[in-house]
Amino acid sequence: MSVFLIGYMGSGKSTIGNGLSVIMNIPFFDLDSVIEKKIGMTIHNIFREKGEHFFREQEHSILTNLNLDNKSIIAAGGGTPCFFDNHNFMKKMGSTVYLKVTPNELCNRLQLDDKRPLLFNNKLNLKDFVHEQLFERDKYYQMSDYTIESDNISINQVHELVNKII
Repeated sequence: MSVFLIGYMGSGKSTIGNGLSVIMNIPFFDLDSVIEKKIGMTIHNIFREKGEHFFREQEHSILTNLNLDNKSIIAAGGGTPCFFDNHNFMKKMGSTVYLKVTPNELCNRLQLDDKRPLLFNNKLNLKDFVHEQLFERDKYYQMSDYTIESDNISINQVHELVNKII
């Protein structure tokens, strides 16, 4: 069974997923990294040159074609659960864990981040942008099998839950 880590950008999905993979000795897939490798472009350049719609189509295709036959940890992109019924696909293939981080903490984490394409033109009104996107995405995130309040979560705390799931 696979465990999908979902949540807003900056919630720690990749960091925690990688740590869980090491602790549990199971494969880890960072969906954004898999997309970059397959397309041969950074996420930023994909958004800039091909647009969000192209990115979301590729994201869906790559997600649904991952080899999920064995136990694995997958860090989904922040918007992954919100498009093409991806959240229901992830729930069919395993369990979804929402790493829920407060808007203020997300803003603190994202303030100096220059790699995320959706933030590129929204730095001046970051707090409003994060609140608005969280409001739009929350209904998808809330569909998760599990929710962990994650402002100050440790990999070991997430490991306790994931160990029970797998």
